[in-house]
Amino acid sequence: MPIVGTGWELHLKRLGMHKSGSKQRTYGSYQVYIDGEAQPSLAGFICERLGPGDNTTASNGKRIEAKTYPLWTQFGHYRSIGYSTSEDVAGKPPMPAILLLGTGARTGILIHPAHPPNLYLSSIGCLNPTSAVGPKDLIDFWDSRRRVIALLESLKAHAPAAFAHEVTTRIKDASIVIDGEPTKQLTATPTPAFEAVSAETALLLPISKASALICARWLMQNFGDKLTNACAGKAYKPKHLCAIVCQETAYKWIPWIGTQSVQTIVERAVFDASGDYPGTTRTAFPVNTKAFRDKYGKPFTDMLIAEANKTRQLQGWGDKPWVYKGYGLFQYDLQHVKTAEDFFKNREWYSFDNCLRRVVEELDSKLSAQGGNLWKAIKAYNGSGAAAERYMQNVKVFTDYCEEVTGP
Repeated sequence: MPIVGTGWELHLKRLGMHKSGSKQRTYGSYQVYIDGEAQPSLAGFICERLGPGDNTTASNGKRIEAKTYPLWTQFGHYRSIGYSTSEDVAGKPPMPAILLLGTGARTGILIHPAHPPNLYLSSIGCLNPTSAVGPKDLIDFWDSRRRVIALLESLKAHAPAAFAHEVTTRIKDASIVIDGEPTKQLTATPTPAFEAVSAETALLLPISKASALICARWLMQNFGDKLTNACAGKAYKPKHLCAIVCQETAYKWIPWIGTQSVQTIVERAVFDASGDYPGTTRTAFPVNTKAFRDKYGKPFTDMLIAEANKTRQLQGWGDKPWVYKGYGLFQYDLQHVKTAEDFFKNREWYSFDNCLRRVVEELDSKLSAQGGNLWKAIKAYNGSGAAAERYMQNVKVFTDYCEEVTGP
């Protein structure tokens, strides 16, 4: 069941069943999208009761049916406003929560933390967010609580009117989309590529270490010789180029590994709606789609919009009239259209070789400008200021991760 691509959507993909002695639960991964754009810090896993999903009988002890449900604020033992802020007592009420409605005969279905004494699963039908856990693992209350609060804070920013009063209120354009009615038993913490992108997502890093290793392995398996040759005699190595991809695009395309060809993944690396996506701005040309159309005309603009929408469709999202700003696995920015128009007009990002040539040219240029200082060059590759500093620090972390795959 794909997301719609508008509003605030929590997409839950049920993966399978956990069993530990007499205890059992359903295990799935989640990712929040706002107007179709994944929110890297709002991802992880959710535990529920066993299936099959059933909304026809009250208090039946099963998970709810796989479908889309509207989200509401909740007040009582669990609350969307005024929950306990205690950092000393695990499970001190009231705890944070979000209410699901449209659940048929099932009532009181909430997204809330797993809490003592039932840290394997705290649910008669509710949903407990968590980091990655194996079949025998308990959920960490503090992590679970932090995840629920992060969801609430995002919802509050999305629809503040719903949180103005302590009255159960529909959160405008907010929903949870639940996929799957799995019955298979999971024998270990799952590691498929499509799931690892959501596991242990850090607040500052777009992907986890597990996902970074998947990214580096995929790049080296498919383009290892090209990466090695491109770095010959350079200050940067394959580990640095893999790390840049981890920062730039991996969180988007890792879910496609195993379902899309290598060539499709390369072609569909069209991302970054900044300047057009609501609430975002951009200073480099083009600041938005209109600015691009005004300078380059309708045919070129329409072609790039079509390319962006092919990528959106691959993610299950609806079309938008937006020119995207990043092209290729290394995200060659559309600002370069002024000096490299053919790269964009001729869809040269469809070739990994072209993308690699561009990133090497950019890094060489930045290295020269920065007196050979590699990390200053990587910062300059992204831009300047605080955001570029964070970018560089992230690439440093990913470089250490990727070295486990690429070598020094």
